Amino acid sequence: MNSQILRHVSYITAHLTVLTVTVVLIGAFVVQFVAGEFPCPLCILQRMAMMLAALGPVWMIAVGHRRSRVDPRDFTRAFGMTVLGAILGSAISIRQILLHIQPGDLGYGSPVLGLHLYTWALLVFVALLVDAGIHLVFIRQDVPLVPKHPTIFSKTVIWSFWLVVFVNAVAVLAEAGMNPFLPDNPTSYLLFG
Repeated sequence: MNSQILRHVSYITAHLTVLTVTVVLIGAFVVQFVAGEFPCPLCILQRMAMMLAALGPVWMIAVGHRRSRVDPRDFTRAFGMTVLGAILGSAISIRQILLHIQPGDLGYGSPVLGLHLYTWALLVFVALLVDAGIHLVFIRQDVPLVPKHPTIFSKTVIWSFWLVVFVNAVAVLAEAGMNPFLPDNPTSYLLFG
């Protein structure tokens, strides 16, 4: 495969990684706000791990546009952050799955397409690990091609991600209120109660 094509693919998939995590987090907000299901502390931690996993590619895209290039060190640091976030999130998801693995336990929250959100989260974290591994193993030497000026697509992806991070922070504050800890089985927004 041509080196130039690999550079384009790598750059685009960094955007797609961020966009995928953003869409997954928006889906979690739909379940929270439309279906009225409150996220438990482990769910919040999984969301934070997803944000950490996407933060590396967000940083790489922003640095690339500022300098009009991405060094191999920046590239490996970005996808290394994805690996760390995905490992942390996988551990949290597995912990929550194991809490509900006993026969007769219906799990926490309603299933979506037959699986609970924490099971879906584990699948997303595994996909992020595979994506980062592919980047680090096969595309590491081919630094992503970065356009001279930020594109509308890049700006939209980055601002959408930061908007989701902000909404998540507000939602956690609303759920926890002024308490230092989230309730184990939340049933209301403590900030308003």
